[in-house]
Amino acid sequence: MSKIRQAPCEACGELTPSHEIISLGVGGSTYRQLCGQCFNAEVTQLKGLGSFESFRIEPITLRDCAGEAHDFHFRTRLLGQVVAMDAFELRDGEPSGYQCEVADDPDADLHGLLGRLVDKLRRMLAVKDLTFGEPEPQIAEQTVRGRIDWDESVRGRTPLLVIDGQEVTWEEFGRMLATFEGWQFRLELIDRCDEA
Repeated sequence: MSKIRQAPCEACGELTPSHEIISLGVGGSTYRQLCGQCFNAEVTQLKGLGSFESFRIEPITLRDCAGEAHDFHFRTRLLGQVVAMDAFELRDGEPSGYQCEVADDPDADLHGLLGRLVDKLRRMLAVKDLTFGEPEPQIAEQTVRGRIDWDESVRGRTPLLVIDGQEVTWEEFGRMLATFEGWQFRLELIDRCDEA
């Protein structure tokens, strides 16, 4: 396991894991690097929202339908008139693998929001869309759910897919689709807060 990089919050000075640091634009091209607590407090003040009580959420471990354990970390961000709570795995100290998010009004019960997020994680982990056989992974049924990222290892703008918490290159996904030659398909893009 690699060591998680940390940086000090520019407001409170607390050493914070880099995946919990949020950049807050303060005019022009100036940004402050803040921990989640300070970010939420600053947005509350800037937007005149009165009070917003955020809390730290300890990581939890959930098992997928194959029995594999997944450690999830959480982050809560106040984004003006919306509060977003996301869950993610860490790889090399950065969010990766399974990730999802829920959003609601800033006055929503954060414990209830956390419950919705954990329920969404459980539903996500209950299904495998790929089979990892020989020689390469294949699409298990006729539906594939995942997340679109970008592939830093390829020059240009090439997508990288994350399916079943695993990175799948655009080329690998193309080979998986080739087994369905002659079939039709429907591509539906869904907001990360919605159910896939």
